[in-house]
Amino acid sequence: MIFIVVAALVAVPFWALRKRYLVVTVRGYSMRPSYLPGEKVLVRRTAAAKVRRGQTVVFEAPGRTGEGAVAEAAPPPGSFVVDVGLLIKRAVATGGDRVDFPVPGTGPVVPEGHLAVRGDNVDESFDSRDFGYVTPERVVGVVVRRLGAP
Repeated sequence: MIFIVVAALVAVPFWALRKRYLVVTVRGYSMRPSYLPGEKVLVRRTAAAKVRRGQTVVFEAPGRTGEGAVAEAAPPPGSFVVDVGLLIKRAVATGGDRVDFPVPGTGPVVPEGHLAVRGDNVDESFDSRDFGYVTPERVVGVVVRRLGAP
């Protein structure tokens, strides 16, 4: 009986944390030197409207055609460790801000609720310069801390 009570006391908070946070493994070099490939980060789920300039944001990768196609949906609230189908970039502008780089298919002012993102390693980054602004429904959350090196 005590075992069941202890198990429940441990399981309930862990389940609640899984709905609010997820762990993502960094892939590629677009966020170097801030984040390195293989490094794990803790992400707090949040709406696009709460993301601020300068924060590192995790979002659903836009669909791409051809060899590098990515078409997975956002991780469900019950997921804790997720890597596939997500990108990690720096939010450089939010709704109403102007950007100083060309964004395909749109003007230099970020629409309300949207984000302009770039990798810290600009030369190796697939970001808003390539796929446009990040729409609100694609935002998963913001990085709150590193969990460990590769």
